[in-house]
Amino acid sequence: MKYQSAFIILFALFASAVHAQSVSELESRLRRADSKTDKMNLSYQIAEKLLNSNPIKSSSYAQQASDLATEIGDKRRDADASYLSAEGQYRARKYQEAATRFQHAWNAARNYGLRDLALSATERLQDIALKQNDYREALKWSRETVNYLTDAGGGTRSGGDAVRRLENKLAAAEADNRSLREQIAQLTGQSQILETNYQSQLEEAQQKTRSELTRKDSALIQISQEKLRADSMIRTKALLLENLTEEQMIDSIVRAQQEREIQMQKRRLAEAELAQQKSESLRNLLALLAAFVLSLALLFYFRFRAKKRAANELSQKNALIEEEKKRSDGLLLNILPPVIAQELKTRDKVAAQKYEQATVMFTDFIGFTNVAERLSPEQLVEELDYCFSNFDRIIEQYRIEKIKTVGDAYICASGLSDQNSSPSDIVKAALEIQDFLLHVKAERMDQGLPYFEARVGIHTGPV
Repeated sequence: MKYQSAFIILFALFASAVHAQSVSELESRLRRADSKTDKMNLSYQIAEKLLNSNPIKSSSYAQQASDLATEIGDKRRDADASYLSAEGQYRARKYQEAATRFQHAWNAARNYGLRDLALSATERLQDIALKQNDYREALKWSRETVNYLTDAGGGTRSGGDAVRRLENKLAAAEADNRSLREQIAQLTGQSQILETNYQSQLEEAQQKTRSELTRKDSALIQISQEKLRADSMIRTKALLLENLTEEQMIDSIVRAQQEREIQMQKRRLAEAELAQQKSESLRNLLALLAAFVLSLALLFYFRFRAKKRAANELSQKNALIEEEKKRSDGLLLNILPPVIAQELKTRDKVAAQKYEQATVMFTDFIGFTNVAERLSPEQLVEELDYCFSNFDRIIEQYRIEKIKTVGDAYICASGLSDQNSSPSDIVKAALEIQDFLLHVKAERMDQGLPYFEARVGIHTGPV
């Protein structure tokens, strides 16, 4: 239901935008129009579209259409445009100007035979009179409505229930007036008969006594007074009936106006309630949409945080793995030649190979056990690392491959690949290693520290 209400609101906004666009388009066409007929029709169309949103502007366009209709002699359009202009003034609560234009529309519609438009105009004129508390003016237009329907031959069937009630009341009043006139005629006839009888009796009773004449005169006076009282009663009754009829008609009109106002108030309350429901539905929809957007934002944020955290963890693990790999490769290269180490990493094993011409060099430290006893384990490892690192540096200059280290022994070889050096290069490397150890020996002796001396063995031939 909420989504339906939201859709209705969106549709109303879209319809309003389309309405504004159509009015602008009609005004543009009106400015470009050449003939009076086109201008009249376009002005009338614009007035119709603006009646609800801008009644004053609608009334102005409708009056413009009415003036153009008068110029070209289109009486029907003149009546319609006059009514529309008056309706705009009425909705803007400019009742005096609205009444003038409704009267013009009433005259034009009545002369042209537009019964529905004429009845609508008289109804508005009655309503304006009631709003201004002018009940006689409202009664006047009620009678005009009944007379128009009677003259037009449509009877009360075309005027609605309100007109039917007015016509019935007028007919009842006329019937009462006719009855009163008949009573007056009867009383007048009776009076004439009594006067005639009195004259005849007077002629026959001339000889009677004056007392009888006085009695007859008194009777005549009494009858005359009764006639006057009867006439007065008839006139009073007619006046009361006329006043009662007018008051009843005014009361009926007032009650009808009150009923219309009650219905309009109910309709306004219903519209206000509907607008409130639409507003609540729109607010609920916006709140739901905001919650949905916020939920999506939080979901994306947490997913981003999770991905970022996972990426950081993966990066740290990759860095750790890479560091361990480098350390493992370093250790592997420290004990094996690069070719052997690569083959071992690739195939997890090394195949035995025979080399027809290879040169192998072996070194070991003289008196290693005695020197080791004089050094702490940390110092011993540091001293071995220092010596073997420099051995690596020296043989690398001569393209000699390191085989491995075993305890204090250092093994290297050449001739294991096309890029290896000749046997003379490995001899040069051995001499340079001895020079290095002599230099270290001199430094350690100056410092009073133990030192290493090495024996070197070289073999050339098939391996």
